[in-house]
Amino acid sequence: MKRKILRIINVLIAVAIITTIVFSLIVSQDEHHLEDCQEEHCLICVIIHIAQNIINFLITFVIVMIIGFLIYFFLSRLYKSEIVVVQLSLVSLKVQFNE
Repeated sequence: MKRKILRIINVLIAVAIITTIVFSLIVSQDEHHLEDCQEEHCLICVIIHIAQNIINFLITFVIVMIIGFLIYFFLSRLYKSEIVVVQLSLVSLKVQFNE
């Protein structure tokens, strides 16, 4: 029961985030209102600025994730550890003990 509720909450959060991003993409393209608006403290201008900030944050986040992935990818290729399998039998233990 709890898993089902958590799954529903996760889906709702994902839908809310995707809706916010799509809404921000659409609203942030409205440059005509910003150029023509003469009012102070215009609610539409504030919404447009918030949408532009969300899109700028999303672009920055994607760039940082790509850079982080590339750094991880190239650094993981630099050092490859060799896995040595040690046989744990009585004979191998006696050989190791005698060395």
